[in-house]
Amino acid sequence: MKQRRVFSATAWDLTETFFEAMREYRHIYVLYETQVLAHAEEQAVDRYQLRLDATEVSKLLDFERLMHLRNGALLRAKDISHRLFRSGGRTTKFDRYISEIFHELSILGEEQYKVSTFAEEYRRENALAEYESLLDEVHEDFPRRVNAIHELFKKAQRTLEIVLRKRRHDPVYLRSLVLFGDATVRDAYPDGVAGHAWAVFERGPGEAFYWAARSFACRGFKAEALESIQRALEFCANTASYRSVDLSDLVADLEAFQQIVSERSPVELVQTLGDEALEPLQADDTVAAEPDESEPVVQG
Repeated sequence: MKQRRVFSATAWDLTETFFEAMREYRHIYVLYETQVLAHAEEQAVDRYQLRLDATEVSKLLDFERLMHLRNGALLRAKDISHRLFRSGGRTTKFDRYISEIFHELSILGEEQYKVSTFAEEYRRENALAEYESLLDEVHEDFPRRVNAIHELFKKAQRTLEIVLRKRRHDPVYLRSLVLFGDATVRDAYPDGVAGHAWAVFERGPGEAFYWAARSFACRGFKAEALESIQRALEFCANTASYRSVDLSDLVADLEAFQQIVSERSPVELVQTLGDEALEPLQADDTVAAEPDESEPVVQG
């Protein structure tokens, strides 16, 4: 996916980088869990009684993959979060969680490096006390820290959804959700972008794509607006099969707007809907913390 050039951080930049980091960590987490369970089955012991040698432990985590995540998507998400939310000694829960993830992953990477490098040196030098001490440390630290990071990502995702509810009319977020949403959130929700939209918009993906269609249309992007309307109508039709929510008024709005867009040229759309380029569809798309979601920054 081609990344949008960032001039000032937006709600979508935060969304995109966070879910990229979460997706990368999920691969690390699943590989770790798969190997641990395989070793436990091979030794016929409970995973909590599992004891591995240094070579086996060092293969549970990929140091290069950990560092790629830490110095790539996770670092970008942390930096964007700091720029958006840290002000006057206060920040948000999301910013705290993403900072904790970065801290814990950094330590996990150091632990993995120690066992893959120093443990073998201890064994070659016959420094058995140091060797066993290091193995004891990682046998306790790896499962605790791997699972802690996994849980922190889930907490961060829930708090990000709360942040986005207050910025759901951000034009960059709306249009990017249509253009890149499927790829961005594909592993975070069982039903992909629809699941994300239900977490952010009261009436789900039908509402999200309706507002995106209006944002496209008022700037003259007729094809994108019509495609968004069509997908919104499809989402509304599918919703009836698994959610008890009345979307008839939304469907009526979508059908009426579909006719307006269909009958006008891109220039006419801008002339007709130009006023919608004001609040809330065209605002300063940078994100600022709301008073009720902020907390003091903890140094350390």
